[in-house]
Amino acid sequence: MASTLPNTRQANNPEPKGENMTTYNFHFTAKSDNVKTGDMPVTTSTAATCPDKCPLKKGGCYAKNSFLGMHWKKVTDGSRGESFTSFLKKIRSILPGTLWRHGQAGDLPGKGDRINSRDLIRLAKAARGTRGFTYTHKPPTADNLKAIRSAVKEGFTINLSGNSLKHADRLSRHGLPVVAVLPSEAVKVKNLTTPQGRPVVVCPATRSEYITCKTCGLCSKADRPFIIGFPAHGTMSAKADAIANN
Repeated sequence: MASTLPNTRQANNPEPKGENMTTYNFHFTAKSDNVKTGDMPVTTSTAATCPDKCPLKKGGCYAKNSFLGMHWKKVTDGSRGESFTSFLKKIRSILPGTLWRHGQAGDLPGKGDRINSRDLIRLAKAARGTRGFTYTHKPPTADNLKAIRSAVKEGFTINLSGNSLKHADRLSRHGLPVVAVLPSEAVKVKNLTTPQGRPVVVCPATRSEYITCKTCGLCSKADRPFIIGFPAHGTMSAKADAIANN
């Protein structure tokens, strides 16, 4: 269970006053029971944050599966979770150096394709000193990229999510960490690379039951020289596999 940090850290991240706050729900779990992530802090964002540009939104999204899908639905309909301002207080309770994942379901603050840059930087500042990481399918518009780079500069790692290895090549041009959905046959390839020759490391947690996000931590490294690939998985893996092959 995460503990509350000394007041010095909270004092360095005061709540802004007189701003329009994000009104939809976010949920903080201090200790996940997900076997893939391991027992580390994770968060869930309302489905309203998911961009329309994400092809997995229409089928193939693993987050709609099983217990996570039921939890996500409750966060989205408001029966579970809390306001963004209250949510940030819990992010500040994460101990320095702790690895944690934002958005096990959902995306960055902001409705649909657009990032709410003000709220994203508030989240990044609340997470200062921790090893927070996440992924985004928000389109790489100029405004979105500016917001993402500001958050990464604060130490909050945001991975651009590619729908395929070809898409990952396009996203890599922005100089930010990139991950990609992999077609099922790709995991059998030795020395896997993108079409343009960028090295790809298959998520270690998908290869071994003894490795979790908590023990791995690759996705939290913003300056890594490779793309991380995630094989299509879950009950909707066939649809995700089709997207990765497109």
